[in-house]
Amino acid sequence: MSEGLKKEKSAAYDKGLRPRRVALGVAAAVLLLAQGWAILLFVRQGLDALAFPYPLNYGEGPLLDQAVRLAEFRTIYRSDLATPPYVISNYPPLFPLAQAPFVWLFGPAFWYGRLISLLAAAAVALFVGLTLHALTRDRLAALSGALIFPAMPYVVRWSSLARVDLLGLALSWAGLFVVVRWPDRRRSLAFAGLLLVAAVYTRQTYALAAPLAAFVWLLAQGQKRRALELAGFAGGAALVLFAALNTLTGGGFYLNTVIANLNDFRWERVSLNALGALLACPLLLLGAVSFLLLAPRKSNRSWWLVAPYLVASVPSALLVGKVGSDVNYLLELSAALGLATGAAIAWQRKRPRVRTLLILLLAFQVLALAQSSRVPSGLQDYIIEQRAEVGRLSRIVAEAKGPVLTDDYMGLLPLNGRSIYFQPFEMTQLARDGDWDQRPLVRAIEEERFPVIMVWKPPFAREIKRDRWTPQMLKEIKAHYEPTDDLADMVVYRPKEP
Repeated sequence: MSEGLKKEKSAAYDKGLRPRRVALGVAAAVLLLAQGWAILLFVRQGLDALAFPYPLNYGEGPLLDQAVRLAEFRTIYRSDLATPPYVISNYPPLFPLAQAPFVWLFGPAFWYGRLISLLAAAAVALFVGLTLHALTRDRLAALSGALIFPAMPYVVRWSSLARVDLLGLALSWAGLFVVVRWPDRRRSLAFAGLLLVAAVYTRQTYALAAPLAAFVWLLAQGQKRRALELAGFAGGAALVLFAALNTLTGGGFYLNTVIANLNDFRWERVSLNALGALLACPLLLLGAVSFLLLAPRKSNRSWWLVAPYLVASVPSALLVGKVGSDVNYLLELSAALGLATGAAIAWQRKRPRVRTLLILLLAFQVLALAQSSRVPSGLQDYIIEQRAEVGRLSRIVAEAKGPVLTDDYMGLLPLNGRSIYFQPFEMTQLARDGDWDQRPLVRAIEEERFPVIMVWKPPFAREIKRDRWTPQMLKEIKAHYEPTDDLADMVVYRPKEP
């Protein structure tokens, strides 16, 4: 073939390739614009939460109370629930410990716990992207997969709360990244093991997906010895730490983090959340399943990380069926969908038309996610708009001459220098399971020992009080207390006049 003919064919090839590159560039730009809008919603939600000084969620109060107790060098895992305070610490201690230095510096507040959650959410996205890049060397795929996470409505809702989940997830993803980036270094795997253990001691449910994915991926890369070392080190460290904490607390650690979490399970809650996920992110779910079933396993390093992590995140997601659970059980699945999405885009690198189509579909999906995120944003806005009324509740708590019983706004107690006396949901579940005798508390209500009792009755969940208070408690409140105020969906009860 003459040199001129070769140049002519090469020019023709480049001419045919150029429109594909332009199309791919346009698709990528559309996707980045959509993801940029979703990130703006994420940031706006977070900034609004940081500026709000009062509780945004039932679970924020107990965690702040635990941080205060740890800052005062008191235990948070009581083994004897027969005497007050009737409190439970459902999670391992790392998140309250992370807040303890802030308690010393600034006193009790919610902003630093929320800041930890926001930064942890950003860290999850970062480590998903870095892990994808280490696996695929595809920057577009890594960026696309990473930015899925902050666009998920579950993440938008939960990242603005001072809760344990996102810190634990960030630690688990840091561990996964270290494993993928330096799989043959013993010191790196030891560090990864520490990160995975730290994730478990932030939230117990992170004991499955990330450790399993790291172990399977190392085996698939021919690193059997390193896989066994990682499993032995992380598993051994976790068990030793559990034994030490349980011994030091006289069995309180097991009671609080295991027994107290065995709540009733309702499949209708699973069905409702599964339907919500199908409506919110159908393309992500379809893409993830397609990647699992169709992507080659031998030539694709990503598959051996995506598959175990995605599959193992499903049992955690199913725990959303527990009474009292929320969308925090879907955070690990959200990260898994971002990982699978990035891996699918990298898989189609040699098919530019298919890759362009996938990116355009992903842009459409991200816009739909941003629209879905308006629901959690609306819920947070609803609470923030009641700021003046919540401030009045805070003053009622501060002025009360004695212990205050409350549910959704328990966080007002540590904010006002008071310890939580009673956690309604946790203790009610233990009472129903026969693990706690409620009679002393019921008797105290009957004897009107509490100057104020506050019960949350929002218009969108009026029956939630039945999960938080036993019938006996509600009966005695009705018999011996009368409603005096209705503020921020909280009915304030005071002892009846003699």
